[in-house]
Amino acid sequence: MKILKYIICNSNIPVLFSKEIVHDEFSLKVKSAGFLIVRFDNQLNKFKAKCFGESSSLKIKANPLEDEQLIEIYLNEQFFSFTNVDTKIENATPNY
Repeated sequence: MKILKYIICNSNIPVLFSKEIVHDEFSLKVKSAGFLIVRFDNQLNKFKAKCFGESSSLKIKANPLEDEQLIEIYLNEQFFSFTNVDTKIENATPNY
């Protein structure tokens, strides 16, 4: 399990990054920030997020329920979709 950091911009776009980076290195308008654990649920075939904590450098707390929902939507719908993955894999032509 790897813990990441995140911020949610005022435009509701999540930014996920390494815990070695300080939250205030981002010069964005931020509405919430904290820590994040991402896991893949094999039964649901979706990423699940667990948000917690706060950014001490930004002095902004996480909003866990809303942040988790925004990050899950981003990961499952905006970032990557599993729709027709099996079909795409089956129809792929090897490059050898």
